This record gives sequence, structure tokens and C-alpha cells, in this order.
Amino acid sequence: MLNISFWNIAFTIINVLVLLLFMRHFLMKPVMEILEQRKQMVEKDLDAASTAKSQAEALKTQYAASLENAGEEADRIVAEAREKAQDEYDRIVKKADEDAAKTMDAARKTMDAEREKALNDLRASVTGLAMTAAAKLLAEQSSADHDKKRYDAFIAGAGENHD
Repeated sequence: MLNISFWNIAFTIINVLVLLLFMRHFLMKPVMEILEQRKQMVEKDLDAASTAKSQAEALKTQYAASLENAGEEADRIVAEAREKAQDEYDRIVKKADEDAAKTMDAARKTMDAEREKALNDLRASVTGLAMTAAAKLLAEQSSADHDKKRYDAFIAGAGENHD
């Protein structure tokens, strides 16, 4: 039968308490330390992940700003190129207008000189014809019939020289 004695219960309780203290000291304490280390490692990894995420967000923001700046820079470069092209176009058109004006002035001067030369030649011819007619008139005797024939001959001669 079962014999329950006070000392047996006391030794069992003492044995359980001693076993509990040994287990706590040799088993629970190292396990708790390992769990604490693991907890710190997880927190450290979470902090690192949070830092990496914030850095990634900062890089993303910087990249977006760079893209925006690149777009603005491209627009500015295109605007400058258009402005330079317009300035070059205006310069070329102005130079062409100036060259055309110079050519027109030179052509007018040449035309005026040719016209003046033609008028001078015509005046010289008319003067020569008038002198020839005057010399013929003075060489012959004057009469009304004779004068009319000379006038008709002069007109006919002048018409032949100009045709």
C-alpha cells in the first residue's frame, strides 16, 4: 500500500525545488538569453530594413526630382536651340535682303549708266545729223521747193538710222 510520509513529501518537494533551481539556472537562463539575443537581432534587422526603406524612399524622391529636372533641362535646351535657329534664320534673311538690295542698287546704277550712255550716243547722233543737214543746206542754194525736198530726205534718213 501506499505509504505517505511527511519526510517523503518534504524530500520530494525539496528535490523538485532544487531541480527547478538547476533547470532555471542551467536551462531557462541560457534559453532566455538566446531568445533575448534573437529578439535583439530581429529588432536590429527591422531597424536596418526601416533604414534601407527610408534610404530607398529618399533615392526614389531624388530620382523623381532628377527626372523632373532632366525634363526641364531638355525643354530649356530645346528652347535655346529654337531661339538660336530663329536668330540664325533672321541673320541669314537679313543678309540675303542686304545682298539683294546691293544687287538691285548695282543693277539700277548700271541701268542708269547705260541709259545715260545711250542718251549721250543719241544726242551725239542727232547733233551729227543736224550738223550734216546744216552743212548740206548751206552748201546748196535755198529755195522753198528745194527746202521741202531736203526736209523729206532728212526725215527719211533719220527714220532709217533708228530702225
